[in-house]
Amino acid sequence: MKRQTRNLVAFAVGLALLVGVVWYLGPRAAWEALGTAGRHPGLLAAALGLFALAQVGFLAKWHLIARLAGAEVDLRQSLRLFGTLYLIGTFTPGRAGELAVPLLMHGGGKLTAVALVNRLLEGAWTLAAGILAAFIVFRDDPGRMPFWFFGLVLVGFIIVMGVLRNRRATEALRSIVRASLRPLQRLRAVTWLLEREQRYKDSIEEFHRANARLLRPWAIFLFGVLMLGIWVAMISTNYLLIDATIAPGGKAVPFAVIFAVMIVNALAIYLSPIPGGLGVSEISASALFGYLGYEADKFITFLLLARLMLYATVILFYLVGRAAGRDLAPAAAGAEAPRRISDDLPV
Repeated sequence: MKRQTRNLVAFAVGLALLVGVVWYLGPRAAWEALGTAGRHPGLLAAALGLFALAQVGFLAKWHLIARLAGAEVDLRQSLRLFGTLYLIGTFTPGRAGELAVPLLMHGGGKLTAVALVNRLLEGAWTLAAGILAAFIVFRDDPGRMPFWFFGLVLVGFIIVMGVLRNRRATEALRSIVRASLRPLQRLRAVTWLLEREQRYKDSIEEFHRANARLLRPWAIFLFGVLMLGIWVAMISTNYLLIDATIAPGGKAVPFAVIFAVMIVNALAIYLSPIPGGLGVSEISASALFGYLGYEADKFITFLLLARLMLYATVILFYLVGRAAGRDLAPAAAGAEAPRRISDDLPV
C-alpha cells in the first residue's frame, strides 16, 4: 500500500473516531452548543482573529529561525515554504511530512535543520508546558501528576538536542544508524532511507552548521519567548470558543484546564498514527474534561469548531503561500528539476 493511500486510510479512521465521539457524547448536545455559539458572533470572531494571529506567529517564528540558521530566504520565500510545510505536516502522521518539505523544495541542509530543530524545540516546549499544566491542574492532588512521563521525555529531547549540536556526536550517530540498517537493506523503507542519505550527503555540512547556530542558549531563549506569545494567543482562542459554546449557567473552565487540554491535543498530534491526531485528539480532550469533573458532552462543539478552524487556516495559509509566496530560487539554482513531494516519499 502506497504512503498516500495509507495516509488516506488513517485519515478515514480518524474521521470515524471523531464521528464516534460525537455519537457517544450525544449529537443533541453538540447541536444545542452550536446554537449557543450562534448567539455569540463577537466571541467567535475574536477567537478566529486570535487563532489567525497565532498562525502568523508560527510563520514569523519559522522565518526568524531560518534567518538565524543562516538561510538566505526572504519573507515571501518563507511564506511559500511554511504554507506547504504546514499543510503537509497537518495531513501526515505525527507531522512527519514537514521534515521532508524543505529539502524536497530545494531548501538545502540549512532549512532542513530549521525544520528538525523547530520540531525538537516545539516538542521540548510542549513537554515543559505539560509539566507546568500538570502542576497547576493537580496541585491539590499531587499523586495524580504525571511528572515522570513528561520529565523522562523532556530529558530525551535535551539529549537529542545536545547530540545535534555536536558534529562529532551527530556523525557517530549516523554511522551507528547506517551500520544497523545495512543488514535490513532488502526492506524498501530501509533502502529508501539509505538512498536519501547518499543523495543529500552534500547538505550535511550545512545541516551541522545550522544546528549549532540554532541550538545556542540565546537562540533557544528567543524561540521560547515567541512560543510563549503564540501559546497565549492559542489559549485565549480556546477560552473564547468554550465561552461561546457553553450555555448560560454552565460550569466555567479556567485557563489552567484549557492549558492542559492544549497539551493533550499537542501530544495526540505528535504521537498519533492518524494525521493531525484526528479523532484521537478529540477523544483525549473529552476524557480529560471528564477526568477533571466536567460534563464532556458540553465541549464537543468546541472541539469540532477548533478542528474546523485548524483545517481552514492550514488550507488558507497554503493558498496564500502559493499565490503570494516565492519559490526558493537561489537554493534551486543548478539543481535537478523540481519533483512532487509525494514522488520522493517511501512507498
